[in-house]
Amino acid sequence: MVECMKNEGVEFVFGIPGGQTLAIMDALYDKPDIRFITAHHEGGASCMADGYGRTTGKPGVCLSTTGPGATNLLTGIGGALKDSSPVVVITANNFGVNLGRDDAQEATHTDIFQSLCKWSFLVTDAQRIPHAVREAFHRARSGCPGPTHLDFTRDVLENEIDGSCLPFQTAGNSQVPNRQRGDAKAIDNAVEILTQANTPVIWAGRGVLISEATEAIVHLADTLHIPMISTYNGIGSIPADHPLSFGPKSRHGTRVSTQVLAESDAVLAIGNSLNGPSTSRWQLELPRQLLQIDIDPLSIGRHYPCAVGIVGDALAVTEEISGALANQTLKESILENRTEWITKLTQVQNKWQKDIFRKEYWDESLVKPPLLMESLRACLPRDAIVVGGAGNPGIWTNLLEIYEPRTYMKPVGFGNMGFGLPAAIAASLAQPDRKVACVVGDGSLGMCISEIETSVRENAPVLIIVMNNHGYGNIKQEQLVYHGPRYIGVDFLDTDFTMIAKGFGADGVRVDSPDQLMAALKSGVASEKTFLVDVLIDPTDNVWTEPF
Repeated sequence: MVECMKNEGVEFVFGIPGGQTLAIMDALYDKPDIRFITAHHEGGASCMADGYGRTTGKPGVCLSTTGPGATNLLTGIGGALKDSSPVVVITANNFGVNLGRDDAQEATHTDIFQSLCKWSFLVTDAQRIPHAVREAFHRARSGCPGPTHLDFTRDVLENEIDGSCLPFQTAGNSQVPNRQRGDAKAIDNAVEILTQANTPVIWAGRGVLISEATEAIVHLADTLHIPMISTYNGIGSIPADHPLSFGPKSRHGTRVSTQVLAESDAVLAIGNSLNGPSTSRWQLELPRQLLQIDIDPLSIGRHYPCAVGIVGDALAVTEEISGALANQTLKESILENRTEWITKLTQVQNKWQKDIFRKEYWDESLVKPPLLMESLRACLPRDAIVVGGAGNPGIWTNLLEIYEPRTYMKPVGFGNMGFGLPAAIAASLAQPDRKVACVVGDGSLGMCISEIETSVRENAPVLIIVMNNHGYGNIKQEQLVYHGPRYIGVDFLDTDFTMIAKGFGADGVRVDSPDQLMAALKSGVASEKTFLVDVLIDPTDNVWTEPF
């Protein structure tokens, strides 16, 4: 089993051992090139595997024992499925002879994981291990990536075999090499629409990151002279400082990105499934000239009718469109219309930035969330990795400019709390030369706070920024909007997170007012160890009233 993982290029296994996994753990002892990262909770381990998958594009691996160990993995696995992150889940079950006999911690793992994985399989014969492992990794990274699951009976893991089946296993790659190209007629139809529309826009999704198509997307936008926006899962697919970039659009998109879509007469959705979070649960109006490129044929036209649907890899199809445009010239009137539109959008964007990042916020008694985002961006290196938590912090990190692919992530489709810190730890382990900042709420941090010790122990020096509003702020704000002025079940006592961080061996500082903010963030960025900045934020900025 471990030899097969090594052949797949596995660097880390995240998890918690148990009696049923002891054979795997003992084999890992002799494989120092595969590093086992012990989490404090299996939910943290699955989020670490997810974070590794998002950072590298290679399947992250998580491991648990039977029953409660396996079920604790589920929430993180759901996040990986909804956000198309490659993960391989390994669970160890009881002895095969005892399955279905009410043994201790008994659970039918394949049934449990089936709804949250692309594939779930029980291995009951040791000769099947190489094929099963190969298939799990292949399925995890094929097509639309996602989690796969292998369950092993304990006797299979502890059996002896002659090893003759091992040559079947070949070294794995981070991506399936064959890129599916688009239908030629559909490419021609797309080119016709894109060259005749007055205000077309590219709306990039996570598929652009998965396919590593950023450069091709930017080239196409430059060629056509059209604006680019992204989904939340597509943040980083477009350099934020490109003159044709106008930010992310999702349920809490900015006024700028919302205006771009509202004024467009054609939308090229690339690697964008047009799911609920991206379209305000499909309340968003899109033009009839909708062009959709997706590796998954079931996503094409699923939620919105398409004028042109192209099944294929984001990079391959984008390059094909650019190739078809090589010998074409935009009409002068079309180019003038687009230039005028982009000039107007740029002015709107500049005004929006002044409205959002106000100088008077420095004089407030508490830190305003936009001020925190502006200050954090000013302190972080350009290539820093930012991990947003669920709820309000994930929404507020929408304001951060992200410049490079795979340097931003947050739990979008599943919205699973407790994601931020474990995912940031995995990102730091995968990219040790980059600074990793984790922006979380005090509610989410409380669900995984013991992983601070994991960060310290494994020398993954994450910068943890806590947006502290003493409660489950997102739900409290929603209650105030829809049921106010009443609210219930959302408040916490004031917790000294810096003391907790120091107790785990990290450093920490609390920020009570804006004048302390920059010094604290600079200290955290400069620190070579895990560093927590506990920021008391102004809770009156309500994301449910569309502050963007």
